[in-house]
Amino acid sequence: MRVVIIGGSHAGIAAARHLKKIDANVEVVIIERSTILGYIGSSLNLYLEGEITDLSEAKTTTFDQLLAEKINVLLNTEAIKIQTEKKEVVISTTRDKKSTEKVIFYDYLILAMGSSQYQTYLPLRSEHEIINYKTLPQAKQAVKTLCTAGKVVIIGAGLIGFELVESLAKLKKEIYLIERMDNILFRYFDHEITQKLLEKLPENVHLLLNSSVKEIQLDKKDTVNGVVLTDDQMIACDAVVSAVNPRPNISLVDKSLAINKDGTISTNEYLQTSDPAIYAAGDLISIAFNASSSLLYVPLVTNAYRSGIIAASNILLKEKIPFPKVQRTVATELFQMYLASTGVNEEEAPYYGFQVSSVAKTYSQKHLFVKEDNFKLTLKIIFDQKSKQIMGGQLMTNSREQVEIINILSTLITMKADLKQLTTMDFYFNPKLSLPLHFLNDLAMEGLLAK
Repeated sequence: MRVVIIGGSHAGIAAARHLKKIDANVEVVIIERSTILGYIGSSLNLYLEGEITDLSEAKTTTFDQLLAEKINVLLNTEAIKIQTEKKEVVISTTRDKKSTEKVIFYDYLILAMGSSQYQTYLPLRSEHEIINYKTLPQAKQAVKTLCTAGKVVIIGAGLIGFELVESLAKLKKEIYLIERMDNILFRYFDHEITQKLLEKLPENVHLLLNSSVKEIQLDKKDTVNGVVLTDDQMIACDAVVSAVNPRPNISLVDKSLAINKDGTISTNEYLQTSDPAIYAAGDLISIAFNASSSLLYVPLVTNAYRSGIIAASNILLKEKIPFPKVQRTVATELFQMYLASTGVNEEEAPYYGFQVSSVAKTYSQKHLFVKEDNFKLTLKIIFDQKSKQIMGGQLMTNSREQVEIINILSTLITMKADLKQLTTMDFYFNPKLSLPLHFLNDLAMEGLLAK
């Protein structure tokens, strides 16, 4: 059997490796149009902060590693057409600036072309007007521009935007963060967390809410020198960065496979597309969110890995594995604080038809005998008003070890646990390591007693 994977992304690599784990004899071929496998899209921040010295290091595997695992990899090769009736992919391989076309057959095909960042509403005269950095070539170009820029406009105050804000703030850039919503980190955090984060913004970061960029201004040399907002406010700058969520790369199959309204590839619960021999994974698909019946686009590396593994399993195993509903669990570090979120937040819950309540509390002590003056943990739990079932959770802390609490909350949401169960849940106690009552026990009790 031959399984062809289009895209050397996180999902594609996870699928390829899992296919080989299940059956070492299956032939696996990855088609990748670049020379980079498993590039980590957020690596620009790591480079700007000095965590890595070469952007090319920011990848999860190499050609040689996959070859040693007996996975065939075709680099500098682009899939230009899928002939579904023949189960063939037409590919174009470029070497020494010459392209050669040929046809490769498949028994099963896994689509893992990933996603791209782009702005659809801005009238751009040149692709260099706005900085994207999801791919390695884009990131290398972004470094050249950002390192020489004094003032930078970032479009989007989500996780992507804030992580870049922190990196550039450390380099003493003047930063203007533009967000069309009336709050930051929408879908992930409520005001109990966001207000604490805003208090930590350095003076060289300027946040403009309820604002959108209408136009990018260029000088006579076609170099960026400012932006115009929708309220006609003008901001002088040297660079403009797009920090909006990416969109799926579906141009190869948008005419041959069923596509969802949000532009993702339609799949069943086993990640099988409208063609039974073709599966889709990673940033190409929407997935079922939490306790709702809604599909949500959640382009996270964790979901890419899981979807790749599940697609591979459902091709080779008799017992099929459905892709589970997800909590959209994320964690990040911003301005020397750790933030994490899972499930629905209180603000968006009504959009899904949920009637929720919440409880939040800040803790300043993490074990019994020694009080640390600088320890802080703010926890929030969102729960159904009637059943008390846990629907979501958020935290902000200066203690890295406490971030793991978000995984506990994600598990509790999956289990459909309620506050009564959490109040009496069995957690360890050691006076040097913890309090007699775990933070989650205490917070759940607060939620039950709240009126």
